[in-house]
Formats: sequence, structure tokens, C-alpha cells
Amino acid sequence: MQLRHGRVRVVEASLVALVTLVHQSAAVAAQPADAPTVETDYAADLPRLPQVSAAAARDTLVVAPGFALELMAAEPLVASPVAIAWDEDGALFVAEMRGYSEDQGERIGRIRLLHDDDGDGRPDRATAYAEGLAWPTAVCCWDGGVFVADAPDILWLRDADGDGVADERRVVFTGFGTTNVQGLINSFAFGLDGRIYGSASSTGGTVRRVGPDGQAVGEPVKLAGRDFSFDPRMLDLRAETGGAQHGRSCDDAGHAYVCSNSNHAIRCMIEDRFLGRNAAFTPPSGQESIAMDGPQAEVFRLSPVEPWRVLRTRLRASGLVPGVVEGGGRPAGYFTSATGITIVRGDRCGDLAGMLVVGDVGSNLVHRKRIVRHGAGVRAERVDETSELVASRDTWFRPVQFANAPDGGLWIIDMQREVIEHPASLPPPIKKHIDLTSGRDSGRLWRLAAAPAERRSAPRLASATSDVLVALLSHPNGWHRDTAHRLLLTRRDMAAVPALRRVVLDERATSAPDAPTTDLGRQHAAFALASLGGLESDHVVACLASASPIVRSTGVRLVESLSLAGRLTAPLIERLVVLGADEPDVDVRFRLALVAGGLPSEPRHAVLSALLARDGADAWCRTAAFTSLSGDGATAIVREWLAAGPDGLGVSMRTVLPGLFAQIARRGDPAAWSTAVEAIAALAAAARELEDRLVAVELLADLDAAIAAGGGSLPDVDPRARGLGAEVFEAARQMARDRSLPPAARARAVRGMLLAAEGVQELVLLATADEPLAVVTAAIDTLGRSRNPPATDALVAGLATGSSQHAARWVEPLLRDRSRATRLLDAVADRTIDAALLDRQQANALWRFPDAAVRQRAAEVLGAPPPADRAPLVEAYRASLPMQGNAAAGKAIFTAQCSGCHRVEGVGRELAPNLVAMQSRGADAILLGVLDPNREVLPAFVAHTAVTNDGRVLTGIVAAQSETSVTLRAADGTDHLLPREDIDSLASTGRSLMPEGFERAVDPKGMADLLAYLMSAR
Repeated sequence: MQLRHGRVRVVEASLVALVTLVHQSAAVAAQPADAPTVETDYAADLPRLPQVSAAAARDTLVVAPGFALELMAAEPLVASPVAIAWDEDGALFVAEMRGYSEDQGERIGRIRLLHDDDGDGRPDRATAYAEGLAWPTAVCCWDGGVFVADAPDILWLRDADGDGVADERRVVFTGFGTTNVQGLINSFAFGLDGRIYGSASSTGGTVRRVGPDGQAVGEPVKLAGRDFSFDPRMLDLRAETGGAQHGRSCDDAGHAYVCSNSNHAIRCMIEDRFLGRNAAFTPPSGQESIAMDGPQAEVFRLSPVEPWRVLRTRLRASGLVPGVVEGGGRPAGYFTSATGITIVRGDRCGDLAGMLVVGDVGSNLVHRKRIVRHGAGVRAERVDETSELVASRDTWFRPVQFANAPDGGLWIIDMQREVIEHPASLPPPIKKHIDLTSGRDSGRLWRLAAAPAERRSAPRLASATSDVLVALLSHPNGWHRDTAHRLLLTRRDMAAVPALRRVVLDERATSAPDAPTTDLGRQHAAFALASLGGLESDHVVACLASASPIVRSTGVRLVESLSLAGRLTAPLIERLVVLGADEPDVDVRFRLALVAGGLPSEPRHAVLSALLARDGADAWCRTAAFTSLSGDGATAIVREWLAAGPDGLGVSMRTVLPGLFAQIARRGDPAAWSTAVEAIAALAAAARELEDRLVAVELLADLDAAIAAGGGSLPDVDPRARGLGAEVFEAARQMARDRSLPPAARARAVRGMLLAAEGVQELVLLATADEPLAVVTAAIDTLGRSRNPPATDALVAGLATGSSQHAARWVEPLLRDRSRATRLLDAVADRTIDAALLDRQQANALWRFPDAAVRQRAAEVLGAPPPADRAPLVEAYRASLPMQGNAAAGKAIFTAQCSGCHRVEGVGRELAPNLVAMQSRGADAILLGVLDPNREVLPAFVAHTAVTNDGRVLTGIVAAQSETSVTLRAADGTDHLLPREDIDSLASTGRSLMPEGFERAVDPKGMADLLAYLMSAR
């Protein structure tokens, strides 16, 4: 748990006495003879929860109103199922991971084939298709066989002689990670572009293609933090945006969603291949967490907590084993094991269609969310307020994955295991009494559909004509569209091309006139046509002219393939330029921003300039357009926009310009810098109103900061820059001092104060005077951004003489490199600065500084860091638990101490774990998280420290990362986007971003008040 922290100060005598007494008592108290130890036999505390029979299992499941749940298959037909796929004739392949969790070496996994002999849609018998697998986790049909994930490999299996058993087996890729049984390759799916997509999960890997002779082919692909795709014919592995844990699914339009244990809803926004193409732009991660109620949102389980979880909580609370103490034996109530995220695409699912579902195997439930538009992205909104789509009273119900089925329903893959837990998280005193193989020969497949649960039989499509398959591209059921699309590509039947072209052109002359073309049908037909080599520019132009956003988006996406093939025509390019200016749908504009990078220079500039001017305030549209810029594109847009004068600069343009300046600076071309200076000078000369002058000040300050970040100097570039800098500085100084102006305007003017040497002292005067908060903080932040030595002296002087109210802002920039941190500690040592002005977060940053000399100096000046053993302190504060706390007083403590990282009832930042989720774990868990934040830290909240090539030091949690960048989110909520090429070192601290020492700000009574508030807050 992360909390904002109070000042380092002397603890009250009563608190010192309390903690000291507990330490002494712990040291001398005699232990009872029968006190439990790690050697105690806990068998009596670990009763087994029996499995519910398949016949009785439906009665343990509670389903949302309007839906029906049917058991479609159970043991002995299936055993430990984790993935399923139907072939074109309805045969169902099941990946059975019987070796979970520690039995990879036994190779007892298999692919089973379920047969529906009577055609009622329910499997009647099972046969073994392939055995001797280790950990099979994904299966996908292709060309009469299946691709199977069996880490570290992807296998190709096919039954060549028709006896139902795969007699052809070979490794096609190898190198996927196997270090975490719950982070293995998974979730194969056929994409619109004819590629097979999959999740490389948290273990990633360095993957190579394997040739028919068993030898490695080509260069390896590194998948750390990324997913992958491959063409099933060419076997060309490609990295894709992703890298979550278990689950990957696409909606009807091809947008991908992934999830991790503690982050249940993530959307992949920008494909990995686009992110690194503009060397002058450092992109953020291509994915975004989208759940409106947070990554670890509340869930409402019905099942009891397993006895082993209760015992583990007790052992952790006693200190006998390490780990998080789950309050009151209640480790549930929030996402801890999200898995199998899937977009529902079945036509028998009612209003569930289009929603996402995700399982929580630890809480024995299925959760759903509605997808709502949010700019160019989306947000996922809770549907069921205090319940779930499906929840079981049975702890053996393990919904690990889902599948959109031929019958129009959603199938739930229930692994049926007594224990789902990483073996390393089970303490030895518990693990020796648990059978981790229990349930390996059990499994259930459930069908969820809108009531009444009408079910269709699977069609027999292996012998369907191409015309029938083309017509099926418009079928209302997602499985039918995908399967028809796959078969057209498998057959490579060029006779289907005319029919596909008619659908793309929206001509109704098909062999099935009673099945009219739909927008989704045109989408599938266009992508299939591209895969077959029959797509022409006029087909794309026709899509772009459609009234349907999904068809226009399809046309935009297919521009990429024509561009790569060198087949763009003048009419198509002209249409794209018009689309850039007129397109009404933001998602289409977003896709256009991405593909514009493949256009010739002049139309690329026209499209990107129009899109940035319109959508630059949308972070994803801006990022997409920036990836497409190249050469002097940024300079050209700056010149064009600023030439229009102050009146022509809209809000989006002002949002975009700093990013354009950063690219101009990063290119390292002084001529481009001079062009930007000239454009700003012309704008400044035309400025008449206050707002126009402020814009000129900000723009020059942004350009100066961008060039300085790369080690350059704006005045050294062009004499005009020096003169313009002096002119703008004088205007900035006058506006910053003018108390008749609004504080917000004065704060904006402050940004230009570093454009002259005397600006440092001017900023110190503003920052230490009796000025509005906005002006003071702007002055301090501007000083902090400067890397010049006088700015360091000014920061130390300001901290010594300024208001303690702003101490945290003065200190933060002094922690950013070795020389400044040393200067700060020296000032504390000679009493120029009071140590009490450092808060716990800042003191911790010095104690944990990456440079050993700074760490040693911090220990000399600030004293030793808080002891690592927090157990005695936690015991002392347990006296807070039975106290009657004052929630109003606790809210004040939260606001002062915790809101920097937590958001509760609209107050604070969403930087740290969800306190609503902590609430469900009980007051005891919150107490432990506050006082011993490093007992066990969730991976998402482990602090990392980056040292840049120029010596800057930044600490925070890794909020996002891509192949080219890392985003660190600091304790104050600020995101620092760091190009990987600029990072000298990046290391995990192994600790929470929250330091120990909260007890120095809050005594036991205050803790009781805080707990009262947090346990009652909504």
C-alpha cells in the first residue's frame, strides 16, 4: 500500500515509550511451550473442500438475470481444460494442462478432440488427438491441423491419415519463457489480417523460428513485455503490443484487449510496429488500463475462503512466514487473479454481445464490463453493481478462459482445480498438506447465453463453396465470420476474389441474396481480399466513402498494405487528405494518424497537420500522429502553424507544439532549431493581447527546454534566439510581476524566466515572496527544470528561506542527481536547511539513492533509515484496531498524509493500490500496509530507480513501458517518459514506493481515526 507521507520529525515521547516497550517485550517474553512454529503440523487446520459433482455443479452457480448457463461437457470427457477451439466442422479441440502447476516434466498434458455425434451442439465423446505435452495452454485451427502452445514451443499438429490422432508433429517456434507456470504463452486467435495472434504473457522469451530440419531460422525476436503474431503460412514471428498475463481477445473491429492478475482490463491501442519508427519521438507504452473502477476493482464472490488461505493469513500475521496479512482471513473482494479476458461476439448472448468478460479464478466468478468510447480510446464500465455475471459457491469453479462458440453462446472453460495458486506463494508448512494435483482429471465446459438459451448445431463448412463462405462473412455470429474468413485464406481460392470484391464494393449480387452484406461482412471481405492479393486502391476508396465508421476504418487500415506494396494511387491519396480534414469519427482519425506514416511527404504533412490541429489534445491521437512524423515533418508543421499568427493557434495546437519542439530538438539539426526560433519570433512580433504574449513566452520556453534537455543551448544556435530570448524574458518578467493579472496567467509567464541569466534570481524572488500558490509553484518548478549550477544554489537557498508549505517542491529537484543530492545533504549537515523539511518519501530517496556515497552521507546526516524489522511496531499499533476511531479526523489525516498516492471519495491521486479493495481485506490489512509497506509488494507497485546518461535520478513505479521507452510514475503522480537509449541504468528497488516511518506522523489514536475513515469511505 502506498501513502503520502508527513514530515520527518521527532516522535512523541509516548509513542517512543510504546514502541520501545513492545521491542523489549518481544525480546524477553517467554514463549508458551505449545506456541506454534513453522515446524508445527497444521493438518487439522487444513480440511479439504470436496469437489461438487458435475450433476450438482449447476446448483452452485448464480447467474445474472436474463442469462442461462448449461453444462456442455465434464469429466471424463475433459480434464484440466485451459483453451478450446472448434474446427470448421464443429470438432472441438481442448488443450488439457494436466501438468499444472509443478509437473511440467511428467508431460501428461494433451490435446483432446470432443465429438458431437448427434448434432445437438453438445459433445458426446472424446478422443486423444495428441499426448505427451508438458504445459499446453493454447490451440488454434489452421489448414486441417492445429497450432498448439506448449512452452517453450509452439507446435504444429495434424492428423494426416484421418484416424483422429495427430501423426504430424513438429516445433515451429521455440524460446518462450517457462519460469512462471501462471505466466506462459496463451490465447491464440485468428486475426482480420490473416495472422495468428497470441499472448507471450509475463515470461516473454527470445523466440526463434524452427525449420523442418529442427534448426533455428532467422533472427530471434525478443518478446519481453510484448505479445506476438505470425503468418501461419510464412511463419514470420512479429512482436505485438501486449505482454500482459493470461488472456488476449479482439472485438469485431480488431481492437485487442489483454489482462493481468491485478489489472483486469487493458486495451492495446497502438501496434508495436508503429511505435519505434520515428527516431525523434519517444512513444509511451502502446496499451492503456481502461477499467473505470481501477485495475484491482471490487468483485463479489460467493464462495468461502479456502482453509489454506485462512491459515496462511494467520501464519503471516504471527510473523512465522513472510507475506501480506490478509485482513480477518478475507483475501478476497478485489481482482487478484484476473484471467481470460474476452470480448463477447456471439449472436445468442443478448446484450452481453460487445461487452468484455474476465474470470477471477481465485474468487470463482466471471465479471463483465461495458465498453464505452473515451476519445480515441475506450473505458470499461461496471455493469453489475453488487454482483457478478456468474459467481459460484464452489471453490473448485475455475473460469480460466472463454470462447465464442458456433452455437452463438459464450463457453466458459472451468479448469476444476482444488488449488489455483503459484507454488512459490505457499509456505512449506501449508504446501506439504496440499495436493496441487487435485482435480487434474476433472474439468467442465459451460455455455452461457441469453435466456431462453437457444442453441444451434455447428455447421459443416469443410465442404462449403467459396461463395457460401463469402456470404458467411456477414453472419451475425462472430465464430462464423472468423471461420469463413480463415477457410478462404487456407484454401487460397482465387475464384473467391470476384465475390469478395462485390462485397467490398457493396454490390448485392452474391450467391445468397437472402443474406445481405453487413458492415462487418465488408470488413472481413476487404481484409480477406488483401490477404489473397486481390485488393486494389479503388476498393479502399470505396470503403473510405462508406457511411459506416467500421468500414471507413477498414479502408484506412488497409492503406498500410497498399503502401508497403507500393500500390498507392493518386485518387486514394487525395481521398485520404480529404478524410484528414473532414472525417467525423475519432477512431477513424486515430487509425488515419497511424497509417499516414506510409504516405508520401506532402500528403503525409497535410494529413498529420490537420489531424493534430483537430485532435492534438487527445493523447492517443497525438501519439499516433507523432509516430508517423519523419524528417522535417515537425519543423514544417511548426512553421505552418505559427505563420498563421496568434489567432490561428487553437487549444489542440498549443497542446501539440511542445511535443513538436521536443522532436525538433532531438533531431539535433541547428537549422531546424533556427527555423523554429524564426517562427516564434514572427509570432511574438504579431502578439498584441496578453494571451498572445503568453503563448510566445511558453513556446520559446518549451523550445529552450527541449534543446537544453539534449545538452544544447538555444542562444548558441542563432543570434536571433539570444535577442528574442531577452525580449521574451523581459515580457515574461513584467507579466509575472504584475499582480493585477490573474495568478494563472502570471504562472504561465514564469515559464519564460530562464531565457536570460538573471532569470534565476527573479524566480527565487517570486518563489519566496508572498505570492499566490500558482505563481510560487510555477517559479519553483521552473527553477527545478534548469540544469545550471546557479539554479542548484537557488534551490538550496529557496528551501532554507522559503515557506515550509512549499518545502516538498523545493526538495524534489534536489534529489534528481548525485551533485544536487550531495549539496542538499551538506546543507542539512551545516544546518542551513532543517532536516524536518524533508518528508519521509524524500528521506527514503536519499537513504536508497543509487550512488553509494550519497547513501552513506544520508545515513550520517539524517541518521539510520527505519529498521527493516517492522513486526514489533505493527504489534504496538494493533492497539488501534479495537479503538473507536473518529472518521472525520481520519479523513483529515488521509488528506494530509495519504492523498498524494491514493484517491478516496474524489480526493487524491490514483497512484497506489485501490483502497476500496484494501477495505474488503479488513482494517488489519490496511494497518499492516501503512506500517510495513515492504512486507510483500505487488509487482505493479514495486519502485524502480532510473539513472539517465546525463546523471539524472528518477524513482517511481513502472507505469508503462515499450520497446523504446519506460514511463516512471513518481510519488507525486508525475509521469516521466524516458527513452531507453537515454537510460544508463534501471533497477528495481524491490520495495514499495512508500517508505517506512508512517508512525512518525501518526500515533495509535490517529491510526484508529484513519482506519475508521478508510473502512467507512465509499
